[in-house]
Amino acid sequence: MFDFMKKKNHTKAKDMVAPKKDPFPDYEEVKNSIIIDIRDAEDIEYYGRYENSVHIPFDEYFASKLMMLDKSKNYTIMDLRGVDIYEAERIAKEIGLNAKGLRGGFFYVSEVLNYKPKRVDE
Repeated sequence: MFDFMKKKNHTKAKDMVAPKKDPFPDYEEVKNSIIIDIRDAEDIEYYGRYENSVHIPFDEYFASKLMMLDKSKNYTIMDLRGVDIYEAERIAKEIGLNAKGLRGGFFYVSEVLNYKPKRVDE
């Protein structure tokens, strides 16, 4: 007979694997952390910035500027599209910051999570 007709042992709760957390951030995670914004100054001027963010450009002085931040706080690292965050996250963790890259970047946070920035001129 066919295998699917046979009675199978059902998986027990202790054998089940917990679902993995979605690697994309949620609204509360973004709202309750300090965002290290590594976008260019032109992007910040054009698109705006978040109140809970600090602008630290991803340049040759990036690591030295990160050293001035409070290591007891939680940080998320954001760029425009979520592409350059991995190297910035690695550097932040080497310095000792509790930092996580924001997958999806600025556009994910502003459009999907609907967390809107303030324009610089407002």
